Amino acid sequence: MRNRIAQFIVIIQICLSHLLISPANSEAIIKSKDIETYLNSIKTLHADLIQISSNGEVQTGILLIKKPGQLRFEYDSPADHLVIASGLLLVIIDKKSASEPQRYLTSQTPIGYLLDKNINLHANEALEKIFIEDTLIHVSFYDQKKPTAGKLKLVFSQTPIALKEWTITNYSGEKTRVLLEKLSINQPINENLFNIGLEINKAKKRSKIN
Repeated sequence: MRNRIAQFIVIIQICLSHLLISPANSEAIIKSKDIETYLNSIKTLHADLIQISSNGEVQTGILLIKKPGQLRFEYDSPADHLVIASGLLLVIIDKKSASEPQRYLTSQTPIGYLLDKNINLHANEALEKIFIEDTLIHVSFYDQKKPTAGKLKLVFSQTPIALKEWTITNYSGEKTRVLLEKLSINQPINENLFNIGLEINKAKKRSKIN
């Protein structure tokens, strides 16, 4: 009896996942292929960003991505922190302090899904759902095996396909929304901008001057 119940639950979960990913006329599935093609075409990305935290705080700055595995959030003044991901490591650097930066594994943060060289949405176990709402395509990721990594929701325009924003929900339920403007795709980006050691040394030098 228990085995039958377990099998029934698995069947229900599979059906629900197909309902979430496959609305009427399978438009979301068709669009998901377009999104994969778009994301995999990106080698580098430069964009202006507007970040809105759960408490209403707004920060602006620049986002840089260089695949695979490299990312940089550089915030405008008066913010004094810098976020860099390079390979397996993501750090948060206080640009005015000699203290050691906060360090995380990139795999512990949901934004890592965007940094893979090759993205296959439906092969990703963390893919939660794909749906279309108000002419925008929503793609959400949540890895049940890594609940502390949080949840990532990407939002794309349809015509043309373009990344417009994302929202990260952390383990505590706090949300950070990032809006992207003035996207530039596949333009050269200096490799040194993702050099974690270099930026830590710069911060230490600035702290001595101040």
